[in-house]
Amino acid sequence: MITVIIFYLHTIFAMYVFGKSFQSDGLMQAVLNLAFIIILFTVGWTVADFFTGLVISDAGYEINLPINALIHGLLKLTGFYKPISYDVIKIVPKDTIALILLTVVEYYFYKFFFGLSKHSKLEEAK
Repeated sequence: MITVIIFYLHTIFAMYVFGKSFQSDGLMQAVLNLAFIIILFTVGWTVADFFTGLVISDAGYEINLPINALIHGLLKLTGFYKPISYDVIKIVPKDTIALILLTVVEYYFYKFFFGLSKHSKLEEAK
């Protein structure tokens, strides 16, 4: 579920940047910004997955978890959860944590790349 939310956020952001740059800079710049976002997302996810793989195992972690509907429900929402047997589950958080790491890094990068400084905002106001 966290993975789906992150993909939706990236899609909404890409559409926002496309629309904003189409209005201010034209179609070609909007297409280039969209391509830049897509390339940065795919390459960034690969790099984030590599660094996350150094810390978290690909196979995940098996744990004994007593049957509790609330805990199982929360784990299903995160996307980490894979049931194995009646009271044994496998937690596989690597992909989701890689996407969360990528999203945090991208947030600061895009804030710097697409944001305007206070100085340039004052110049545009004049």
